[in-house]
Amino acid sequence: MKTREPTLLFSGVVVLSYILSLLLSGCGTSNDAASSSVTISGDFSEAYSNGRFVVWTPKQKDDAESQGSSMMMAASTSNGSAPSIEDSIDVVAEAPIGREGAFTLTAEVAQPKQVYFYVLDATTAEGMKLAPTKGQQFILESGALTITMDQSRQFTVEGGHFNDEVINSWKLSDKYVAAQQTQRRLRATPEGETEEQYRARIDELSAISNELLELEVAGLSTIAATHKEPQVRKLALQVSWLVGDWYWEALVALADEMPKDKWVKAKSIEAKERIAKELAQSQIAIGTEIVDFTAEYLNGESVTLSELQQEKSLVLLEFWASWCGPCRVEIPHMKKAYERFKDKGFEIVSFTIDDSKEDWEIASDEENLPWPNLGMGQEADAAKKYSVTGVPANYLFDANTGTIVELNLRGHKLDEVLEDKLL
Repeated sequence: MKTREPTLLFSGVVVLSYILSLLLSGCGTSNDAASSSVTISGDFSEAYSNGRFVVWTPKQKDDAESQGSSMMMAASTSNGSAPSIEDSIDVVAEAPIGREGAFTLTAEVAQPKQVYFYVLDATTAEGMKLAPTKGQQFILESGALTITMDQSRQFTVEGGHFNDEVINSWKLSDKYVAAQQTQRRLRATPEGETEEQYRARIDELSAISNELLELEVAGLSTIAATHKEPQVRKLALQVSWLVGDWYWEALVALADEMPKDKWVKAKSIEAKERIAKELAQSQIAIGTEIVDFTAEYLNGESVTLSELQQEKSLVLLEFWASWCGPCRVEIPHMKKAYERFKDKGFEIVSFTIDDSKEDWEIASDEENLPWPNLGMGQEADAAKKYSVTGVPANYLFDANTGTIVELNLRGHKLDEVLEDKLL
C-alpha cells in the first residue's frame, strides 16, 4: 500500500484495517466467499414423490469425445457386471426427493458451468421402478436456484443470471411454450385412429418438433453470436447439442476474446477443421453423383460401392455407429422396408464409423443386418469422401445413373419414396 510518510498515524490505521479485513475474509464473512455456493430448491411434485435428484457432469475424457459419446454408457464394466449410470458420470451433488416432490441441495461453484441432472431410483405409487429422467441440462451458478417439473417432465430453472441469459431467454418465450403444448397434444394417440390419420399426425408432430429445434437453435445461435458477455456466449455454445455453421463461426470469433480459455481454444481449432469439412460435405447433395469407395465386410473381404449397386434400381447408403441410438432405433423399420422392396431392386449398404471392430461386430450381431454391412471408422475412405460429421446420415441414389435422389430418409418417408419409385 502506498502512503505518505508524514501521516504515520493514518498509515497505521490503514494497515490495521487491511489486516482486519483479511482476517474477516478468512472467517468467511466476505461476499466473494458466499458467492461460491449454490442452493437449489426443487418442486417435482407433478412428476415424482421419491427418488434422488442428481446433478452431474460427464466423466472426463478426451476433448473430442466430450460431447455426445461421453454421455453414452459402456455396454459392460471391467468386471463384467451390469453397468451403473453412476459409473459413467461425475456426481456434483445430490439430494433425496421427498414425498411431496420437494428437495434442496447446496454445492460449491468455482465458476458457472454446464451440468446435467438425473432423477434416479424413483418409483410409482404401486412400487414400479421408473426409468431415469436424463439428458436435462442447466447452468450451475452461484446463488439461489429454483427448479420445477411438470407432469410431462418438462422442467424450468429460475433465479440465476446465466440460466436466464443462456436458456430461459428462448425456452420461456411465448412461441416455444406454445409449440411445446402442441407437441404434447400430438404425442397422444387418439382412439380409433386410422393409418392415414396416424401418418398425418406423425407428420404434424415431426413438423412441430422441428419447429422447437429451430427455436432453440435460433435462440442459442443469437446468444452465441451477439451477447455482450463472453462467458454467456461460451455457455450458450456448451449447452448447444444441435450445431451448424453458426456454432463453428461463433467459436472462432470467441477465441479472439477468450484466448486463454482452454475449452474455447481447443474447440476453435476443431471449428476451423469442421468448417472446411462441412464445405466439402455440402457438395454432396440431391442431383449430384454418388462417390464410389472401397470398404470391408466384417470378415475382411473388400468391396466397392459400385460393385454393390450392380443390377439394382435404388440404393440407400446408410452411415451409422454402434453407439448411435437414433441409428439403431431406425434399423427395425429399415428391415421391414428392405424385406418389402429388395426383390424390386432396392438395396441398403451400411457403413459404420465405429473405431472399434469389436463394437461394430457386437452391434451387427445384435441387429442381424440382412444387407451389406461395411466399415469402419471416421477416418476410413467412405467417411472421408462423404465428409461424415454425424450419424445417422443416409443417401438414396439411383443405381443406374449414380445420382442422389433423396437425403436422410427416416420412417414412413422412406416407405413413401420407395412406393413412388418402385411400385
